[in-house]
Amino acid sequence: MIPRLAGTLEGRALCDVWPALVQCGDDAIEELDDGYAVSRHTRGATTFIEIEPLCGEDRIPALRLDDPGAVLERLNKADTLEALCEVAANAIRRISGMERVLIYRFEEGGHGEVIAESKVDDWMESFAGFHFPSADIPAQARALYLVSPCRFVPRRDYEPVDLIPPLDPRNGAPFDLSRSRLRSLSPIHRLYQSNLGVDGAMSISIVNEGRLWGLVVGHHRKPHRVSIPARQQVMTITSGLAMRLSATETAEERDARVRHVVLHAKLLEQIAGADDFVSPLIHGDVKLTDLFFASSGAAVIYRDDTGEEQDMDVRTVGQAPDRAHILAFSKACRDHLVDGVFATDHASSILPAFSSHAGYASGVLAITLGDEGRHMILWFRPETIRTTIWGGATPDQVAREKQAGNYLPRQSFARWVEERRGHSRPWPRWKIDIARSLRNALNDVILRQMRTIRRLNTRLQESDRAKSRFLAHMSHELRTPLNAVLGFSQMLEAGIYGAITDKQKEVLALIGEAGTHLLVMVNDVLDLSKVEAGKMELHSAPCDLVALSERVVTLQIGFARSQGLMIKSCHTQDLPRISADERLVKQMLLNLLSNSLKFTPAGGSVTIATILRPDGGVSLSVADTGIGIPGAQHISVLEPFRQAHDDMMVSHAGTGLGLPIVKSLIELHGGFLNLDSQVGRGTTIRLNFPRSATLLP
Repeated sequence: MIPRLAGTLEGRALCDVWPALVQCGDDAIEELDDGYAVSRHTRGATTFIEIEPLCGEDRIPALRLDDPGAVLERLNKADTLEALCEVAANAIRRISGMERVLIYRFEEGGHGEVIAESKVDDWMESFAGFHFPSADIPAQARALYLVSPCRFVPRRDYEPVDLIPPLDPRNGAPFDLSRSRLRSLSPIHRLYQSNLGVDGAMSISIVNEGRLWGLVVGHHRKPHRVSIPARQQVMTITSGLAMRLSATETAEERDARVRHVVLHAKLLEQIAGADDFVSPLIHGDVKLTDLFFASSGAAVIYRDDTGEEQDMDVRTVGQAPDRAHILAFSKACRDHLVDGVFATDHASSILPAFSSHAGYASGVLAITLGDEGRHMILWFRPETIRTTIWGGATPDQVAREKQAGNYLPRQSFARWVEERRGHSRPWPRWKIDIARSLRNALNDVILRQMRTIRRLNTRLQESDRAKSRFLAHMSHELRTPLNAVLGFSQMLEAGIYGAITDKQKEVLALIGEAGTHLLVMVNDVLDLSKVEAGKMELHSAPCDLVALSERVVTLQIGFARSQGLMIKSCHTQDLPRISADERLVKQMLLNLLSNSLKFTPAGGSVTIATILRPDGGVSLSVADTGIGIPGAQHISVLEPFRQAHDDMMVSHAGTGLGLPIVKSLIELHGGFLNLDSQVGRGTTIRLNFPRSATLLP
């Protein structure tokens, strides 16, 4: 008993009991002349004062301990988490005099892992690398460690002293002693220490970025008091350790973090310049699987405006589950999203059916995008078989004990080895932070794209209306006078209105040629405009491609012979008919054949072929031995009014609309066009009709 505090104290003023206590500052340890160390703190309207008698070791002017400055310097030089914690554990054990010091890190879910240990040689029991269930330090205890960062308990088997009064007389509520360093321990905790074989103990919280990262734990097999100066040095080193965690904890992944920042920027660049956000993620130079490195695959789920599940588009890259499981998992994980982000190293715990994909998708990182999170991106991580050494019991064993009614601490801390399957490596916090940052940036880009799309849609609607008006007037305003010009020139040339001279015949022929060319161009423009405006209608019926090809060849054979060219045919026997608009197929074939004859020198040949593809579709090709198209021009020749060479507009009459019209018409049939060409070796154009168009006998 402290003499000044003898007798009845309730109701007396503090300045009357011990005037020096009034002068003590909050949250600081001060020495009073009477030989006591005093600390005080205030919570609400209550001030708590803790008084501890000073011992001889507390008065040593120069402790023979590690220089804290030298220890902090070694902490700064540590380049890995293991090295950092080893330096801290060794220094803290020497300073505190504890027989064993552990650096204990909390994992997700509250389980703990000993990542560094320093102990005396004659204590054979080692906990290095051990994991401990979350029940050993439950959630309420972890919350208390954030409020009260240190506890030094010299003796386990002390005699607890009652608090007087036990309740706050102002409101009848218990006093909040959570920040008091000298408060009594829980009986359960003291029993836990006894089972560990520990008497004197200490614990210091390691707080990183506002969260409880772990603990420095000190054990002594006999009673052991850590001196007040040594406590201050231990706290200083622990603070140094905590400050280095952000830089050192991810030392092995520091370069990866830097690369991710660069990839993050490049990915956003790709998307910002694209018409949609999905294609660049799958086909861009920087793909989804380039992020987070350990990812085995990724998926993008894109919902259209209806938001119906059957209208959701799933695109994958790398190794990924099937569409049904991806959609099911995306639905299941939505209840677990935090600010639009979800991460798990055990996907089957969210969706048990996902276990069939554990080999390459045990872990999932997901972010939602767009209005109300309608879209989602998922990254997958492969299974990592992990062997965990538990101290005394696994979490499942502890849970079974509690279900049986045994809430006392276990008595054995022997090694329990557990092999864990169906889990991936955990997603580190920095990857989750980058995913959250990527989500925010992508949402900004998508929002801008949606605004642009709305503006474009408005303009397109206006353009479509203008195009419809153009189509309505073009036939009458251009075709009618052109046909009249051609008709009258032919009548004049035939001498219906009287004899004409040779010079007049020559002029009339030129008028007819120019008029015909202009009419062809008008018809081409009309056809292309109709397709683009959605005004071109298909009148599908059974079509025999072989017979149709032969009829088109008959129309062109005379021109081919006049140019010194040969037309060949090569058809698959018993080729099935297709469902198509025969008039449009004939137009496509005439365009292709005319082009080939136009750009093939005398002595060359053109081959028309039909084949049945392995997928069941039918292809029609026109191949020539002509001048060919430069590789750099393969895209441009499929654009309206473009030809492979500028001088072709002069040397080879044409509008530059032939191939674009053919491409539009085959796509109108649900198919696609292939172009294969080399300069000087010829060109092959292949029209690929879809399998659904094939009419099987």
